[in-house]
Amino acid sequence: MLKKITICQNTVCQNKGSKAILQRLESLYEEKYKAIYPQLRIERGDCLGDCEQGPIVRVNDAIFLRNVNNQQIQQLLDHPEEVLGTVQHVREQDREIFERILGGDLY
Repeated sequence: MLKKITICQNTVCQNKGSKAILQRLESLYEEKYKAIYPQLRIERGDCLGDCEQGPIVRVNDAIFLRNVNNQQIQQLLDHPEEVLGTVQHVREQDREIFERILGGDLY
C-alpha cells in the first residue's frame, strides 16, 4: 500500500528532471488516484543520497527508486507491487539496515 512518496528536489536531481516528476505525480494523483490512495502523502525531499542515480524517489520511507522517470511514476501508481517488489513491511528495528542494503552500502 502506498502511504508516502518523497521526490528529491536537491539540485542534482532537479537537473535530472525531479521537479517535472513531482509535478506529474501530483497531477496524476489529483486526476486519477486520490480515491484509490486517499491517505497518500506526496512530499518534496532534500537530498536522498545517491545523486549520480537521480532522480531519487523514496516510497513509504523504506524503498528507494533510482533514475525515475514519468513513465515509472505512472507504473508505480498503477501497479505498485510490480515496481516495489514483494517487500511490504520492514520492522522498525530492521529499517536502518534495510535502507543501507537498498542504498548499496551493504550486500
